[in-house]
Amino acid sequence: MNLTPPQNNEKIQTWGFVDFLIILLGTGLFFVISIFIFSLVSAPEDSNLAAAMEPTAAQSVGLAAIEAIALLSGVYIFGLRRLQYTWKDLGFITINSKWLLLTITISFVVIPISGLITVLVMMALGLPLDNPQLEFIIPQDITWLGGLGLLLFGGIAVPIAEEVFFRGVLYRWVRERWGIFIGVMVSSLIFGLIHIDIAVASTAFILGIILALVYEYSKSLWTAILIHAINNSIKIILIYLLFIFDIPM
Repeated sequence: MNLTPPQNNEKIQTWGFVDFLIILLGTGLFFVISIFIFSLVSAPEDSNLAAAMEPTAAQSVGLAAIEAIALLSGVYIFGLRRLQYTWKDLGFITINSKWLLLTITISFVVIPISGLITVLVMMALGLPLDNPQLEFIIPQDITWLGGLGLLLFGGIAVPIAEEVFFRGVLYRWVRERWGIFIGVMVSSLIFGLIHIDIAVASTAFILGIILALVYEYSKSLWTAILIHAINNSIKIILIYLLFIFDIPM
């Protein structure tokens, strides 16, 4: 099976240290400002501490949208546009049918493995076997419209944005200086740490390794995006189905 992409796609633009720093700081600043403004607009006037700890459906959708928009806008404005690169330079190139089939296969293998890793980490640390992202995915005031919004943003938009930043920018920047192994491990570790919760972070770390390797050998960001989006979307859909049929989670 020949999984090598077309030769004319092998050469892609690279990031310098200053370029990476500008993208990182610009994207981070954009994200912080957006969160601050959103919190002022979305927080009810009579909110208390207990209510603030339980996000509403609007807040869950809004936070997912902000993450996706901040990452994509930051990379585009402070990276691609500033350096006159294109999205193709970042890795948005067509994948052949064999890579597509392999990517879909990997996607459905990753889902049970990632779920098992989460459970094992929880058991090892003596944590309750509850989904740590449940309150975010199914807030108390969830509606069909809110669920669809979370599926679109959390299942599709966020994976696209995270792959653009963590694989298209961070992984490539580290890889070009210290090689594939260091690039995979560093980008995956940071990708895991941003998920904060130890069980989710462990799963994200393993997923990050797979995504970076698939991106490395396919030379296309679409492969990593597809795996990430299928993983997120199916997990969100399964949680909604369990919720609808009142099955304990």
